[in-house]
Amino acid sequence: MSLVRRSFVAALVLATAALDLGAQARRPISFEEFAASRIVSDPQLSPDGQWLLYAVRSTDLTANRRSTRTWMAPVSGGAARQFPDDKTAATEARWSPDGASVAFTSGGQLWIAPAKGGAAKQLTNLTGGASGPVWSPKGDRIAFVSAVYPDCRDDACNAAREKAKSESKVKAHTADDLLFRHWNAYDEGTRSHLFVVTPGGADLRDLVPGAVYDVPPGPFGGSEGYAFHPSGKMLAFTAKNQGAANAWSTDVNIWAVSVEGGAAQTLTHANKGADQNPVMSTDGRKMFYASQQRAGFEADRWRLMSFDSEQEISRELLPAWDRNADGYVVAPDGKTLLVMAGDQGRDRWFRVTLEAGGKASTPQPVITEHNNTQLSIAANGTVAWIRESASAPGEVWIGTLDASGVSNQRAFTHENDAHLAQFTLPPLEDYWFTGANGVRIHGWTMKPPQFEAGKKFPVLLLIHGGPQGAWLDAWSTRWNYQMFATGGYGLVIINPTGSTGYGQKLTDGVSKDWGGKVYTDLMNGLNAALKANPWMDSTRMAAAGGSYGGYMVNWIAGHNTRFKALVSHAGPFNLENMYAATEELWFPEWEYGGPFWKSDAMASQYRKFSPHLFAGNFKTPTLVIHGELDYRVPYTEGLSMFTALRRQGVDARIVVYPDEGHWILKPQNSQLWYKEFHGWLGKHLDKRPKM
Repeated sequence: MSLVRRSFVAALVLATAALDLGAQARRPISFEEFAASRIVSDPQLSPDGQWLLYAVRSTDLTANRRSTRTWMAPVSGGAARQFPDDKTAATEARWSPDGASVAFTSGGQLWIAPAKGGAAKQLTNLTGGASGPVWSPKGDRIAFVSAVYPDCRDDACNAAREKAKSESKVKAHTADDLLFRHWNAYDEGTRSHLFVVTPGGADLRDLVPGAVYDVPPGPFGGSEGYAFHPSGKMLAFTAKNQGAANAWSTDVNIWAVSVEGGAAQTLTHANKGADQNPVMSTDGRKMFYASQQRAGFEADRWRLMSFDSEQEISRELLPAWDRNADGYVVAPDGKTLLVMAGDQGRDRWFRVTLEAGGKASTPQPVITEHNNTQLSIAANGTVAWIRESASAPGEVWIGTLDASGVSNQRAFTHENDAHLAQFTLPPLEDYWFTGANGVRIHGWTMKPPQFEAGKKFPVLLLIHGGPQGAWLDAWSTRWNYQMFATGGYGLVIINPTGSTGYGQKLTDGVSKDWGGKVYTDLMNGLNAALKANPWMDSTRMAAAGGSYGGYMVNWIAGHNTRFKALVSHAGPFNLENMYAATEELWFPEWEYGGPFWKSDAMASQYRKFSPHLFAGNFKTPTLVIHGELDYRVPYTEGLSMFTALRRQGVDARIVVYPDEGHWILKPQNSQLWYKEFHGWLGKHLDKRPKM
């Protein structure tokens, strides 16, 4: 049987199974079934567009772990096979320029294997591991990053340091400068350095020896932070080297270094905001990157920039486009860019044509339905990306870039089709309303899976973090809409002032106004949803939020009693304490107008918008959740909120995770999170779902 025929038969079987399941009564999804969903990511087309690599992550709830495998499939259709074999947990798989080999990471080290099959070869055995492989255009080198002690001259030194640290009975942390801990880990002295190695494993070289900065900056930067010049002789990379000012400066820069070694040179030093993620033009004359103009503001608009390598001049390509350049890929013709931007609650891809004189055409939307990320493009114009929605985890989609945009868009993988066919997974329903100062604000509602016309259902208002962020039409593995609605709740999901994807003016509006316009937007949006949806029961409502959303829950607790229950996850409670205990000081200094010892900031922000000042008004039962490893919003903020509630006799409960940070990530910890969440809402909204 041919590959095409086998593919057709497999699709027919899947479709028949889905129809059979659809004929049965669907049901709300449980946590165990939610955890069983497979997360598809990282599509990588072969250079000729004939093959696709992609990653699939699965969860073993009993073992309390997640694992990722890489798969390879022909784009024309046919069975996928695990790459490089069925025993290897490969991630970050990247094609060589000729398509003959694939570099990948496994067991924390860099490997290479023939694309057509064969034994894999380990390229590194470094103490600090290896991640983020990027091939040079000629295929003669692979760039990656590894953690080192900057003053070590070889890996033996790194190994000796790690051995001494692990064997020491003393585990004290010491520091002389700020940013001594970041996100969920203390600074133990290592830095992520940029390395190169040949495909044969020879000529291993640290390109930034002795550097006291990370390439790329932590904690979330990946291989998008560095790129080869088309000549293969130079690498551009993202790094931040502001010394003692690292804790309050956002001045990240793009640097260049020879693959033969030597001093790295800063390319974007003139801009005092952040510059990141270089992408080279096909002819090497231009470097595209994202840039924030305002120093100290982490949510400034990410402008799409072009750096002329001959004139050493940067210019903004789309100065009139009021969206962030969140991702960008150069098309094979060298004259077209595909740019990803958040746009009204959905990540979309836009087509931009590069014109003479360094200008660019107005972005035209080409991939728009639901949420679209992680795009890969091949020489023949085949495009692959991840599409997800509030009702389905991400799958690989493919299409063709042509004169009309991206045509023939279709799902390529179907990892979750049969599994999800068992469940009622309601879609988001868009609505708009008038918020603070007459501004038009966007939100969604979602019906509970138990919805029946004529019946009333309790309501849950969800508040996003950031505060410069957005709820998206996406499938989250943390705050998942379906996992909230499954308890029998109608959801109100609002992108208020401060949200991204609606223009920079709206994003800017939350700074130095944390308890102002956002609160008005949320209350107006809730009222509008109640008016438009008579099935919503206004007498049984709850609100929940994390990070800034947790702050807003704490603020709501001191300012109204319309909710029967509240859930505050990792929410700031005392802004003065928050300032001095968080790690990225640029954030509170921008948001609150400076440190708390500045009298104007104290009067206009800290003493105006801190929830702890209104604790005497607390009356609403509140569940407080926090991770002890949360260094962004230290867990003492959660302790303080809980203490203020219980000291006044308000019904409250606290859940503290000693092994989690700002996000609750371990499978069984997440299971407990939802159990506690639904138990709390069930208790106070007269609804006790089984989880």
